[in-house]
Amino acid sequence: MANGISVIEKIKNALDNLVKLKIVTAVGDVVVKEGSKTFDFDLKNAKASVTIIDLLQGDITTIYHEEFVTGKYTELKNFHSEREKEGYARVKANIEALGELLKLAKSFIT
Repeated sequence: MANGISVIEKIKNALDNLVKLKIVTAVGDVVVKEGSKTFDFDLKNAKASVTIIDLLQGDITTIYHEEFVTGKYTELKNFHSEREKEGYARVKANIEALGELLKLAKSFIT
């Protein structure tokens, strides 16, 4: 146990933190604020596309600034869509890997 938390607890916590996937494509003045576990964005002076995928509920919300749909950033709409696909695939692979780690950790305990 490191820092009073077992390996299994760390893996369980990692699984719990994989509930939402946020994909942000922004152009302009963006402020990135790093928190302890996440990044937050101040997009008030930027044009952005934001997608939030709730992996437990299966909900997907995508918000496009109009310039990504009809304006000069329409090419970035396709880029953002590709990033959504890549992000979802990466999270799915990470969840599967963490599940395997949890099984492995449990096998050492039992």
